[in-house]
Amino acid sequence: MASSGVVGFVGLDDLSLELAASLIRSGYAVKAFEIFGPLMDEFLKLGGIRCTSPLETGKDVSALVVLISHADQINDIFFSDEGALGGLAKNAVIFVRSTISPANIQMLDKRLTEDAETAFLVDIYVSKGMSDSLNGKIMIASSGRSDAIARAQPILSAMCEKLYNFEGEVGAGSKVKMVNGLLEGIHLVASAEAIALGVQAGIHPWIIYDIVSNAAGNSWVFENHVPQLLRGNLTKQHFLNAAVQNVGSILDMAKSLPFPLPLLAVAHQQLISGATLSSSYGHGHNDATLIKVWENVFGVNLTAAANADIYNPQELGNQIKTKSNTVKRIGFIGLGAMGFGMATTLLKSNYCVLGFDVYKPTLTRFANAGGSVAESPAEASKDHIKL
Repeated sequence: MASSGVVGFVGLDDLSLELAASLIRSGYAVKAFEIFGPLMDEFLKLGGIRCTSPLETGKDVSALVVLISHADQINDIFFSDEGALGGLAKNAVIFVRSTISPANIQMLDKRLTEDAETAFLVDIYVSKGMSDSLNGKIMIASSGRSDAIARAQPILSAMCEKLYNFEGEVGAGSKVKMVNGLLEGIHLVASAEAIALGVQAGIHPWIIYDIVSNAAGNSWVFENHVPQLLRGNLTKQHFLNAAVQNVGSILDMAKSLPFPLPLLAVAHQQLISGATLSSSYGHGHNDATLIKVWENVFGVNLTAAANADIYNPQELGNQIKTKSNTVKRIGFIGLGAMGFGMATTLLKSNYCVLGFDVYKPTLTRFANAGGSVAESPAEASKDHIKL
C-alpha cells in the first residue's frame, strides 16, 4: 500500500536534487535510484534514501518521478523484472521528466493504463524561472488527464514555485519544453555568432558583451552564456554535445507535427559543425573548451581578443568628464527618444542644454524637464557644442 508521504525518484540530475530538496522541506520522505555516484552523494546529503533498483524505489510510494533521456529506456525502467511497476501501487502517480517525444509519452500512458492498470501519469517539464520575480526558482509545466492532475497537485505544488497545469492528453509538458528549447538553441548559436562578428570587425568581445547585455538584442542565453564562453569555462562535453542532442530532438518532434523550423535547422547545423570541426582541428576531445570550438567554426581568434587589454568604460567616462569641465553649453538638434534621453541626462548633470525639434509637444516636454527651447537649428547651434 502506498504511503502518502513518500516520493521516489528514478534517475537524478541537478534539477531532480532541487525537486527532492523542496519535497523534503515540505515533510515528504524521498528515496531514489541513481547509478552516478556524485549525484547520489548530493541526494543523501539532502536527507534522501538510497535505493538499489527502480523496483525498490517504486515500493510504497505515492508518487514516482522518472527521468527518461531515450525512448528505449522505458522498458527497463518500468516493465523489466527490476522495473518500477513491480513495486508500484495502482493508485500511485507517475511523473515523467523526459526528452522523448510527446507521442512516446502518450504511448507509455496507454501501455500503463491498459496493460499495467496504472492510470495516473503526468508529464512534467521542469526548469528554473529566469524572470526577476522567480529568480532561479523552480517552475513546472505539467500535463495529464484531469484525475491524474488532481491527484498530483499536492506534490507538484510542493516541488515548485510556479506551476502550469494542462489538463487533457499527456505530452503538453514536453511540447512546452520543445518551444523553449527552440529559442534557447537559436539564441545560443546567435550569441556566439554575434561575438565572433564583433571581434572580426575589431571590437573587443567584452565591450560587445557590456553593450549588448544592456541593449534590445540581449537575451538570457546571451547574458549568461557569453561570459562563461569568453572565460573558457564551458567544455564540449558539458555543453555542445547536449545542445546537439536537444536541438535534434526538437527538430524530430517538429517533423511529426509537421512544422518547418528553418532557423533552428541552421542552428543545429552550426552546432554539428562545431563538433565536427573541433575534431579536425585537434580539439575533438570532450574537454575542449567551447571558445576553441567556435574559433574553428568562425575562423576568428576569440581567445586572443578576450584576453586583450580592455579599457574601463566608467574610468574613461570620468576622464572625459574631468577634461570637459569647461564645456557647459550643449545644443541638441532633434529630440527623439534617444536625443531626449541624452539631453535630459545632461540637464541632471547641471549642463545648459538648448534643444530644437520640429515636433512642438516634444519641445514642451523638454522645457518642462528644465531645458531651454531653440526656435531654429541655427539658434541651437550658436555658441554651443552641437549634438
